[in-house]
Amino acid sequence: MNIFVTGGSGFLGKRLIKRLVSDHNNVTALARSNSAQKTIEQLGAKVIKGNLDNINEWEALLLGQDIVIHCAAPVEFWGPWEKFYREITLATKNLLISASKMNVKKFIYISSESVLQDVSPLIDIDETYPYPAEPNSYYGKAKKLAEAEILNFSTDMTCIILRPTYIWGKGDKTPQTLAEKVKSGQFLWIDNGECVIETVHVDNLVEAISLACVKGENKEIYIVTDDEPITVKDYFTKLFKISGINPPNTNLPSFIVNPLASIVEAIWKLFNIKTVPPLSRFEISFVAMPRKYNISKVKRELGYKPIVTKEMGLQEMMNG
Repeated sequence: MNIFVTGGSGFLGKRLIKRLVSDHNNVTALARSNSAQKTIEQLGAKVIKGNLDNINEWEALLLGQDIVIHCAAPVEFWGPWEKFYREITLATKNLLISASKMNVKKFIYISSESVLQDVSPLIDIDETYPYPAEPNSYYGKAKKLAEAEILNFSTDMTCIILRPTYIWGKGDKTPQTLAEKVKSGQFLWIDNGECVIETVHVDNLVEAISLACVKGENKEIYIVTDDEPITVKDYFTKLFKISGINPPNTNLPSFIVNPLASIVEAIWKLFNIKTVPPLSRFEISFVAMPRKYNISKVKRELGYKPIVTKEMGLQEMMNG
């Protein structure tokens, strides 16, 4: 198949291109910079030079592509709303229009569990769970609006939304970030780290994307996880071990931290402070919002089965 990928030089994109190429697909990826172009070409894919702000300049090159896989999104979670709207919602809408115009057969969008996050625990829920009125981050809000663009778009193209949880694996910067936070005294446990969360190994998400290339129903959403819920303390302690640092003992209850994060965010917005706040609701919900998903739909309709266990993924990270 001829497959076009956005975000190809990123953490997920690199693993995805490698898999698609090894499965004998003809892969083309979007590259904004020379370094991205070099990375993509080394993985065995062709390159279209351009970005998601100037899609109309290169959209004709989508002619002949069977599938568009849209992985690209900003990796930061704080900033002005306009930035998230432009880079996530608007970019998705424009790419969708161009792909449809160029007769692409299938459009696969990589969304995020953040579309569901506000203040309520997300326990034993599936794809029928309603969106919150306002997700607790601009990132989640922009992804939510991007999903709506896809679901409401009139086209003959099959559109599929994959909604992964936190993506991890070798190459993920989280262990490094955690180590820096611990060293600078910025890390603390919330609710003793007892909150249950869901993760998805990058290769498990790639497996789900690969399956979505040949299966999946139009305008359907599929939540993708490792199917191995884990407590924050258990997971982070394993990451600390990889970084060779001792986890701190400091702890605060979420009923104190949550209102504090809201206050800090309000101050940053009120005074238009350009730096990233030391505390945000999105960051807190990552470690203090219980999440456990029912993924029977992706198993049933895509035939998804995780190919990498927590143990295997952590071992790969430890081996560097």
